[in-house]
Amino acid sequence: MDKFKLCMVLHAHQPVGNFDHVFEYAVDRCYRPVLEILTRYPEFKCGLHYSGPLLTWLEKGDPAFLDEIARAAASGQVEMLSGGFYEPLLAVIPARDALAQVEMMTAYTKRRFGQDPKGFWLAERIWEPSLPAKLGPAGLKYTLVDDTHLYYAGLGPQNMFGYHMTEREGHPMALFPTHMELRYTIPFKEPGITLDFLKRSLDEVGPTCATYGDDTEKFGLWPDTYEWVIEKGWLVRFIEETLKNSDWLETFGPGRVMADQPATGQVYLPTASYEEMSIWALPPQTSMDLEALIKELKKEKRYEGMRRFLRGGMWDNFLVKYPESNMMHKRMLYISDKLHESGGPDAALDHLYQAQCNCAYWHGLFGGLYLAHLRSAVHQELIKAENLCDGQGEWARAQTLDLDLDGSDEVVLARPEMDLVCHPAYGGSVSVLDLRSQAFNLACALTRRPEAYHAHFKDEPHGNGDAEEPQSIHDMVVFKEEGLEDYLIYDWYNRRLFQDHIIPAGETLEGFSRAQYTEWGDFVNQPYELIESFADEGRALCSMRRAGRIWSPDGPWPFTVNKSYRLDENGLKASYLLQAPEQPHAGLGFAVELNFSLLSESDPGKHILLPDGGVLDLDKPHEAGAVKGFSLINRTDGFRLDFELSSPAMIWCFPIETVSQSESGLERIYQGSSLSLVWELETGELSRKIDIRMAQRKA
Repeated sequence: MDKFKLCMVLHAHQPVGNFDHVFEYAVDRCYRPVLEILTRYPEFKCGLHYSGPLLTWLEKGDPAFLDEIARAAASGQVEMLSGGFYEPLLAVIPARDALAQVEMMTAYTKRRFGQDPKGFWLAERIWEPSLPAKLGPAGLKYTLVDDTHLYYAGLGPQNMFGYHMTEREGHPMALFPTHMELRYTIPFKEPGITLDFLKRSLDEVGPTCATYGDDTEKFGLWPDTYEWVIEKGWLVRFIEETLKNSDWLETFGPGRVMADQPATGQVYLPTASYEEMSIWALPPQTSMDLEALIKELKKEKRYEGMRRFLRGGMWDNFLVKYPESNMMHKRMLYISDKLHESGGPDAALDHLYQAQCNCAYWHGLFGGLYLAHLRSAVHQELIKAENLCDGQGEWARAQTLDLDLDGSDEVVLARPEMDLVCHPAYGGSVSVLDLRSQAFNLACALTRRPEAYHAHFKDEPHGNGDAEEPQSIHDMVVFKEEGLEDYLIYDWYNRRLFQDHIIPAGETLEGFSRAQYTEWGDFVNQPYELIESFADEGRALCSMRRAGRIWSPDGPWPFTVNKSYRLDENGLKASYLLQAPEQPHAGLGFAVELNFSLLSESDPGKHILLPDGGVLDLDKPHEAGAVKGFSLINRTDGFRLDFELSSPAMIWCFPIETVSQSESGLERIYQGSSLSLVWELETGELSRKIDIRMAQRKA
């Protein structure tokens, strides 16, 4: 009798920059028990993939676990997959880097596990039609996609089995579609439900294979899954019941399936990912509309028939949705070009590849971009790569280029100690301020934005309740603390450094922190004219100007801001010249806002220090009287930044907190701090100079 095949691939990953205790917990709670259970049943065949960041940690933190994987590979029970070593999205990094990362993983797999992989794990199943040609020189034969990809190509349910061949520029590649039915029953339903589906599939489509490729984290790290999968024995039951049905069902890795049966057919896929990702990539309202449509179609039992006509967005639109992600991505492209053009050292390339780890560039069900330590890790690796490329010595650089590829030029000022990215077209603000010796981007805060899942605050929260089986986190709504709705605050501008406000008398820190205040200026997010940028004699500087308005009820009134940045051996100097032919309002304030991140609001080693010794913690709002200076203290990372002001200013400071979604529920997360320096402006004709100096030293 010809048998049906279950092609099962488990993927394990932890991102670059994650905490050691998270790696350790994941290994102990999930990865080790899953592997230990699998290897009890050598006749149960499957594929395994472990990402480079996880493998790198294991080499130092738990090499014995790698030995266990190697033994399973040597026995022939498991088939190891290659992939981009640091888990990049292969479709959105340069071809040379994508190929290098895959070859790096293939070489590691041969050396450490003794297998020459025939296929690769496609991170987040982000498919782009050029991938077969992009990776052709790597010589790999297959990858796993989602059944969603095939639906987008116009195929129907009967085509979601076996594997399909595609090509680009003559480079063939086999595609195994992961079946959504399996993704939602494994491991969340009793094994019998999955086996019933496989038996029905055998009856309906014949002796082909069904593919399951998904995250190992579902087997112990997702909420309630450790108890269900490990302690209550779901994985043991699943393997044993599968093996009991060996008269009609067998298990293989993808390479063995390719050797045993021909392709189901040919297909050319559009740019795509799994269905949930395509929804997350949409603007919030569009995302909600599509989710509502899918829910309605499922209720009407029309969803399966309509799937091929339902499409969300493409992953790349996260770069539009989140400018912070776009800046990381475009800096990555810029530094990749720089390293390859200059023949940068291998160590620099490794830092670049680590910066290509995908997790911090997007956000959906998992924290991703909303986790400040992951964003910071990307910047850290980019800084380290560029440091190795630039070398030491005395130098200064000023470049004018469209770094973020939005159609407007940025200015990059750099010295060995510090660099910054200025956006004349966006208020002359600074989106990157790197402390290069610490490999730390100070401008790593995140803007507070609406998200589609914020609509859950209109619903009753629901979790797993008393259900015996765990609920998929795609279906759970859990609020991790009371009163989260109070933190649903949305900013009207992208938060950066050196953003210029005109505020009328009477505005309060409370209103300012909640974006419920009156803005009378048109400087925060409006274009400044770039006057000049250059570097000479160890300094780099740029200057710009905006002839704007004060939009008061009896205005508008002309108001001009001249702004410049200068990097030299003393640090950074931001200079302002404010000019107005007449100023009708007493008590009008000019505020320079600095949105920064020290990555933690609760670490006592991170705070603002005032000249009188007063300490402003980062976990609550603060208002301080006129000061001529202050310091940002970061003892944890070993540095401090001393600010000196040319004239006393009032300080407003508050934490920037978001309500974001994670696998365990909706939670409040610290994203950085807003610190504004506020000067009262004189009435009548105005010509006011303000200097802000910032010097870095060890804490």
